[in-house]
Amino acid sequence: MPEAPGAAQTPRIETFRSRSCWDLQAAWLGQQPDGALGQAQGHPWGAAHRPDWQARGLIIWPRGGQWHHLRLALPCPEPWQALRAEGRLLPCGGGIVARLTLRWWADQAELWVDGQRVHAGDLFDTSCRWRLPESWWQGQPLALELRLRSPLHDDGALISSAVVLEPAEPSDPLDLLAATKDSIAALRREAGGGQGALPLAGGRVHVLGHAHLDLAWLWPVADTWQAAERTFASALDLMERFEELHFAHSTPALYAWLEQNRPALFDRLQTAVVAGRFEPINGPWVESDCVLISTSSLLRQFQLGQHYSQRTFPALEHRLAWLPDSFGFGAGLPAVAQATGVDWFCTHKLFWNATNPFPHRLFRWRSRCGAELRALMTAPIGTDGDPVAIERYWLEWQAATGSPEALWLPGVGDHGGGPTAEMLEQLQLWRQQSLTTPRCQGSLRAYLAKLEPLAASLPVWRDELYLELHRGCATSRPDQKRHNRTLERLLRQAELARALAGFGGGVDWRPLLFQQFHDILPGTSIPEVFEQAEPQWRQARRQACRQRDQALHQWLGAGQRLEAGTPWWVCQLQPLAGRAQVVRLPRGLWQAEGQTLPQQPASCGGGWVQLPRLEGVVALPLQRHANLAPEPMPIANPVVCEQLPQGFGDPERWLLGNGLLQVEIGPEGIEQLWDRAGLPQLSGPLAWQRYRDAGEFWDAWDLAANYGDHPLPWQWQEPLQWLEQGPLCSRFVRRGQCGTSAVRLEGQLRAGCPWLEIGRAHV
Repeated sequence: MPEAPGAAQTPRIETFRSRSCWDLQAAWLGQQPDGALGQAQGHPWGAAHRPDWQARGLIIWPRGGQWHHLRLALPCPEPWQALRAEGRLLPCGGGIVARLTLRWWADQAELWVDGQRVHAGDLFDTSCRWRLPESWWQGQPLALELRLRSPLHDDGALISSAVVLEPAEPSDPLDLLAATKDSIAALRREAGGGQGALPLAGGRVHVLGHAHLDLAWLWPVADTWQAAERTFASALDLMERFEELHFAHSTPALYAWLEQNRPALFDRLQTAVVAGRFEPINGPWVESDCVLISTSSLLRQFQLGQHYSQRTFPALEHRLAWLPDSFGFGAGLPAVAQATGVDWFCTHKLFWNATNPFPHRLFRWRSRCGAELRALMTAPIGTDGDPVAIERYWLEWQAATGSPEALWLPGVGDHGGGPTAEMLEQLQLWRQQSLTTPRCQGSLRAYLAKLEPLAASLPVWRDELYLELHRGCATSRPDQKRHNRTLERLLRQAELARALAGFGGGVDWRPLLFQQFHDILPGTSIPEVFEQAEPQWRQARRQACRQRDQALHQWLGAGQRLEAGTPWWVCQLQPLAGRAQVVRLPRGLWQAEGQTLPQQPASCGGGWVQLPRLEGVVALPLQRHANLAPEPMPIANPVVCEQLPQGFGDPERWLLGNGLLQVEIGPEGIEQLWDRAGLPQLSGPLAWQRYRDAGEFWDAWDLAANYGDHPLPWQWQEPLQWLEQGPLCSRFVRRGQCGTSAVRLEGQLRAGCPWLEIGRAHV
């Protein structure tokens, strides 16, 4: 293996205070443009494509899943060997530890030492603190190889690499921690306006191990079960080595899977829960999206999660909604959560705001109905035991809240993982340093209990918690949104129909609730996730339809084949306001309660029929006849469609209305809309536009801030085409072209309907 440059291998180490860290960035060798090995730092590709990264000393290579191999021959520096020969350094078991510290940006990372793999990581497990062996101190160089693969969406980087010396004992007789202590002291001075900031009375950092685990994201759901098993087993194993470790994890759906499929591991977990070391922080069934789902779904998320948690962990109170990563939260969440016994809400996501920083870290979140949650903006998830980062966060927390005790959440996350032994060793070392804020490890419930006396003095937030980021999630993967809304409706219908029919038991909401996870429903996962979700959506929809229809047939006695002359039923299974609705039925003459119903042939088959006024949950029998003469009932709020006068060469303009609203349609599309009182509702024509959008960091998640500067051509074809015009329903279509895409815009107004239905589709 080629040797690294000599100057980089033998640094001048004058004192431990100034030279207990050895920067290795300049020593790594990598492949050069001519194929030979040379210095990896400062590669011409990085200078041309990522000069900002290169200026920071990063080792860079191209995106797209490309592997980058770095090599380094690492001897123990001669000054360290000399000091040890003089008896000033003890072996690693006696007073000093040497660690190879690495931090990367890569979706796969492997550290090989002398041909053996000693560490692996990924986009989420982005660092290591590997302890160098005794043989290294004895003068045996280590052959290091670092294998890194760049993310598909971003260039890869080795961010930092160094050998650091640490004391094996907290007393630190050789002053190896001096440089880090100086950094902490500088933070204190800055926070105290140059005077130094002393800890508040009782000030300390509450440390709780955690592992955020996305149920699907850059991996399919099947990988999640394996990650959960590894994460829980790792946490339980580490508890046997580190008696102070407390670990918390959310998501009842994961515990339910573990209980059913890994009973032995689940028994170990239950034992740790009883001992107070492993803490379920369960609220909703999954860490769901909280913007796109209905209130009914949100209620079921909390009901099912609470029911499972109370049954499975009866010794604990379950009063917490733990949602650190969901993409915003609707204003009604406090009311739903409180109705299920929850009074604490925790997230970190609002710190991701791209424009306006969220103003509070500790506050009361109040719904319009007066329901209220105590809310905590947590420390970042997926952090480590870095003492400087911990101290910085504690100082920010006390300045923002006036509360002396902050919460820190070490542990690899997103793909699970939790705390590592290296993190815990680092925390253990700094826990006993007098300069740092005192630390303790304990449960989340104990921490929140200490904050509750502050509730009366906390600010109140009376709105949704809008995330100023990931705005593209509302339209990414529209198939998932359609599946979600359809299944929500079917489950509510099936639930009510079964109740009306007197059927025991309910319907199974779990397939829907699982797919509402905050990376599935928003459409931010990899394609495989949605491919595998498709049959689950369809199966759940078929099951809900069967349950609804079986219950309706039982309740209404409509089990016979529906033929001409036999009774039909119209069922309204939602408590809607009274309205004479227009629906499309098979051709025939229809009666209800002995009266003939208004009808109109439909261009798409069958006929439009206006039902009598229906209000609330109701079932109305209908009769279908082949021939019927009686005069139909009068039409409620009939549709009137008329062409406006036009001069020679002027484009066509139309007025469409039903007494509840009126619409003017012209060459610019829907040019104005008036409400029932005749007040205009549009400041200008309703324009369909398209823009080039490259996203920001996540293409499927974000809208570029400057997307409005890049409009794409859009051309409508004239004239407007009427698909049907009648007193019960009038429909029009407008066709156009946007780039290579043919676009079809449909509009529809029905009698008695207080809104205009419009939809756009690519054809």
